[in-house]
Amino acid sequence: MEASRVLTPEVQEVTTTALAVPDQARAIVVTDNASYAAAAELLITIKGIRRKIEDTFKPIKQKMDAAKKEVLDQERAADAPLRQAEDYLKPQLAKWDAEQERIRREEEARLREEARKREEEARLAAAIEAEKNGQKDEAEAILDEKPAYVPPVVLPKATPKVQGISYRDNWKFRITNPNKIPREYMVPDEKAIGVIVGRLKERCNIPGIEVYCEKVVAAGRR
Repeated sequence: MEASRVLTPEVQEVTTTALAVPDQARAIVVTDNASYAAAAELLITIKGIRRKIEDTFKPIKQKMDAAKKEVLDQERAADAPLRQAEDYLKPQLAKWDAEQERIRREEEARLREEARKREEEARLAAAIEAEKNGQKDEAEAILDEKPAYVPPVVLPKATPKVQGISYRDNWKFRITNPNKIPREYMVPDEKAIGVIVGRLKERCNIPGIEVYCEKVVAAGRR
């Protein structure tokens, strides 16, 4: 027997009662009014057994829910100071890392520009030297030639590497104009449609919506 299984006389009684119902149901085949009435009677009986099961388990579940809530409340209370500390530290780390990355990229851009200027100045100096030596065509060729490839400057990341700390990009969005959102990103409001369909029934006329009715058997207690 499983330790987590609830076994009380009340539980055993409703469980035993329910176990006999499937065979009773399979013994009925609705072919005439009498068998129809027998099936309906059994449905009403099932409704009564189900209510008895609910009443039997309700106090048990209430006790379990109360115990679980107390445990969860204690867990949240124990973790609350840690969440406060995280909420204080994480934004600072992210802000510092972003600022260092901005500085690194700006320095890379500055160094790339310096390298480009050095290459340009060297090319101009070579053209001037050729002009001085009477090599006018060569001077013009130097000025017209495509600038030499300047290797990109890549600086190391400035933020220290701390084992256990990592960053991930969390891309988000905000809606600035809902009227401009393409149709493929729009989701029908099924709850609102359901309310209108339930209110107007067959008289409901919403473009793109087909209204239909399904019969559902409901069994109530006498």
